[in-house]
Amino acid sequence: MENNILIRRATKDDIPAMVKLLEQLFSIEADFNFDADKQTKGLRMLIKAYPKACVMVATIDEKVVGMLQGQVSISTAEGALSMMLEDMVVESGYRKKGIGKKLIDEMQDWGERIGVVRMQLLADITNTNALDYYSHIGWKQTRMFCQRKYTKLYGK
Repeated sequence: MENNILIRRATKDDIPAMVKLLEQLFSIEADFNFDADKQTKGLRMLIKAYPKACVMVATIDEKVVGMLQGQVSISTAEGALSMMLEDMVVESGYRKKGIGKKLIDEMQDWGERIGVVRMQLLADITNTNALDYYSHIGWKQTRMFCQRKYTKLYGK
């Protein structure tokens, strides 16, 4: 199967499959609720934002089985570009086959081509499988802590 894995930039045609993947991901993340309309809108925005953002998909025989998105920003700490990775998900039947690592490696390669010197990622603190996986492939935990606040535009 590994030879059939293709990692490529997502297109608008991939959005329905990516929304299904996000439904799997958000089912284990307490901070987010699945809303197909919102996720579709967000994916459209990300795809249009290229090269400030990039969405990668993993396909096997043209079926989308995984995804990862990265958004580029300027780091004052680095004096260079950095990238935040989010929404890393591989369809449950395709996990533990190297697809996640291939997605991350391709995103890193893309980031390096545009000048990104540091990547960071967000993961649910209760998703120990994901946290163990990221540690296993060389990611280091920092002392940074993520917080959020909605603006008045959110409607709550």
